[in-house]
Amino acid sequence: MSQQPQRIVITREDIERLVEERNSLASLLDVVRQNLALITQSINELKSAKDMLTLMSKGEVQDTYAGVGGGVFIKASLTQGERVLVSVGGANFVIEMDVSHAIGYIDDRIKELEDLRSKLDAQSADITKKISDIDNFLLYISTAIRQQQTGQ
Repeated sequence: MSQQPQRIVITREDIERLVEERNSLASLLDVVRQNLALITQSINELKSAKDMLTLMSKGEVQDTYAGVGGGVFIKASLTQGERVLVSVGGANFVIEMDVSHAIGYIDDRIKELEDLRSKLDAQSADITKKISDIDNFLLYISTAIRQQQTGQ
């Protein structure tokens, strides 16, 4: 007994749901990519701050300019044993630390952000694959419909 090819029935509503899901995934992917850009920027800023603190603590840089807000900078220098203020929250909370503790805190923060970036990279790849799968399936459906309409 020969088997006939199975028929798959897909309704217009099914296709509309797939398109809606694809659009939702594309929006989510945009948000994930924006978050990745912000995290990368934060990592770069933290690395720059750590590098400057390291150089200053070794005496390789005597002074620098520090931003005080609004695009205004003042000349700053670090003396041996001096403490620095480190932001520890989004509500402008700062803690005074010696330079070595500040560098350690920055290293920990960089590690946290790099872990988060890895998770978001994986999430981005997963979403991209889902979008690609939906696109391929919609293309398959479109091709099948065209073939039916032309009688092939």
